[in-house]
Amino acid sequence: MASAGNFQVTRKRNYELQTRNITGTYTVKTGTATYNGIIDNPIQIADPSANFTLSVPDGAYPGQTLFIGLTSNSDSKTVTVAADTGSGGDSTMATAGMYMYLMWVDSTTGWVAVSESVTS
Repeated sequence: MASAGNFQVTRKRNYELQTRNITGTYTVKTGTATYNGIIDNPIQIADPSANFTLSVPDGAYPGQTLFIGLTSNSDSKTVTVAADTGSGGDSTMATAGMYMYLMWVDSTTGWVAVSESVTS
Protein backbone atom coordinates (compact mmCIF):
# COMPACT_ATOMS: atom_id res chain seq x y z
CA MET A 1 0.00 0.00 0.00
CA ALA A 2 1.41 3.41 -0.98
CA SER A 3 1.53 6.21 1.56
CA ALA A 4 3.64 9.28 2.27
CA GLY A 5 5.56 7.33 4.93
CA ASN A 6 6.33 4.47 2.56
CA PHE A 7 7.49 6.95 -0.09
CA GLN A 8 10.00 8.48 2.32
CA VAL A 9 11.33 5.06 3.40
CA THR A 10 11.70 4.01 -0.24
CA ARG A 11 13.43 7.27 -1.12
CA LYS A 12 15.88 6.87 1.80
CA ARG A 13 16.71 3.29 0.79
CA ASN A 14 17.32 4.43 -2.79
CA TYR A 15 19.60 7.20 -1.51
CA GLU A 16 21.60 4.70 0.52
CA LEU A 17 21.93 2.32 -2.46
CA GLN A 18 22.83 4.96 -5.05
CA THR A 19 25.24 7.14 -3.04
CA ARG A 20 28.72 7.21 -4.56
CA ASN A 21 31.63 8.15 -2.33
CA ILE A 22 34.30 9.67 -4.54
CA THR A 23 37.88 10.64 -3.70
CA GLY A 24 39.40 11.14 -7.18
CA THR A 25 38.74 11.58 -10.88
CA TYR A 26 35.37 10.07 -11.79
CA THR A 27 32.63 10.17 -14.44
CA VAL A 28 29.13 10.26 -12.97
CA LYS A 29 26.73 7.59 -14.24
CA THR A 30 23.60 9.45 -15.34
CA GLY A 31 21.26 6.64 -16.38
CA THR A 32 21.74 6.89 -20.13
CA ALA A 33 22.24 3.82 -22.33
CA THR A 34 26.01 4.31 -21.96
CA TYR A 35 25.61 3.45 -18.26
CA ASN A 36 22.94 0.75 -18.71
CA GLY A 37 20.42 2.82 -16.75
CA ILE A 38 22.68 3.13 -13.68
CA ILE A 39 22.40 6.49 -11.91
CA ASP A 40 24.88 7.77 -9.32
CA ASN A 41 23.02 10.18 -7.09
CA PRO A 42 24.07 11.64 -4.73
CA ILE A 43 27.80 12.07 -5.16
CA GLN A 44 29.65 12.57 -1.87
CA ILE A 45 33.28 13.68 -2.01
CA ALA A 46 35.42 13.18 1.09
CA ASP A 47 39.04 14.16 1.62
CA PRO A 48 40.45 13.97 -1.91
CA SER A 49 44.21 13.31 -1.89
CA ALA A 50 44.78 15.50 -4.97
CA ASN A 51 42.97 18.06 -7.11
CA PHE A 52 40.68 16.24 -9.55
CA THR A 53 37.84 16.60 -12.05
CA LEU A 54 34.38 15.10 -11.70
CA SER A 55 32.80 14.71 -15.16
CA VAL A 56 29.03 14.99 -15.51
CA PRO A 57 27.71 13.54 -18.80
CA ASP A 58 24.33 14.45 -20.26
CA GLY A 59 21.27 13.43 -18.27
CA ALA A 60 18.79 10.72 -19.18
CA TYR A 61 15.48 12.62 -18.92
CA PRO A 62 14.16 16.17 -18.37
CA GLY A 63 13.86 17.00 -14.68
CA GLN A 64 16.57 14.55 -13.60
CA THR A 65 18.45 15.88 -10.57
CA LEU A 66 21.97 15.37 -9.29
CA PHE A 67 23.40 16.32 -5.91
CA ILE A 68 27.18 16.68 -5.48
CA GLY A 69 28.53 17.45 -2.02
CA LEU A 70 32.04 18.04 -0.67
CA THR A 71 31.64 16.54 2.80
CA SER A 72 35.22 16.96 4.02
CA ASN A 73 38.48 18.33 2.62
CA SER A 74 41.28 18.03 5.18
CA ASP A 75 44.05 18.60 2.59
CA SER A 76 42.38 21.66 0.96
CA LYS A 77 42.20 20.13 -2.52
CA THR A 78 40.10 21.56 -5.37
CA VAL A 79 37.38 19.55 -7.07
CA THR A 80 36.45 20.76 -10.56
CA VAL A 81 33.04 19.67 -11.79
CA ALA A 82 32.61 19.72 -15.57
CA ALA A 83 29.27 19.11 -17.28
CA ASP A 84 29.23 17.88 -20.89
CA THR A 85 26.25 20.13 -21.69
CA GLY A 86 25.06 23.23 -19.84
CA SER A 87 26.68 25.63 -17.44
CA GLY A 88 25.25 24.05 -14.28
CA GLY A 89 27.97 21.95 -12.79
CA ASP A 90 30.84 23.90 -14.34
CA SER A 91 32.24 25.00 -11.00
CA THR A 92 34.90 24.27 -8.42
CA MET A 93 34.57 23.30 -4.78
CA ALA A 94 37.36 23.60 -2.21
CA THR A 95 35.70 23.92 1.21
CA ALA A 96 33.86 21.23 3.13
CA GLY A 97 30.12 21.82 3.02
CA MET A 98 30.08 23.13 -0.55
CA TYR A 99 27.54 21.51 -2.84
CA MET A 100 25.76 21.58 -6.20
CA TYR A 101 22.15 20.61 -6.83
CA LEU A 102 21.70 20.28 -10.59
CA MET A 103 18.78 19.57 -12.91
CA TRP A 104 18.91 18.21 -16.47
CA VAL A 105 16.70 20.24 -18.83
CA ASP A 106 17.40 18.83 -22.30
CA SER A 107 20.19 18.34 -24.83
CA THR A 108 20.11 22.04 -25.75
CA THR A 109 20.13 23.61 -22.28
CA GLY A 110 21.86 20.76 -20.44
CA TRP A 111 22.48 20.84 -16.69
CA VAL A 112 21.38 23.94 -14.76
CA ALA A 113 22.17 24.82 -11.16
CA VAL A 114 19.07 24.75 -8.98
CA SER A 115 21.14 25.66 -5.91
CA GLU A 116 24.85 25.69 -5.18
CA SER A 117 27.53 26.78 -2.76
CA VAL A 118 30.78 26.72 -4.76
CA THR A 119 34.20 28.38 -4.88
CA SER A 120 33.78 29.57 -8.46
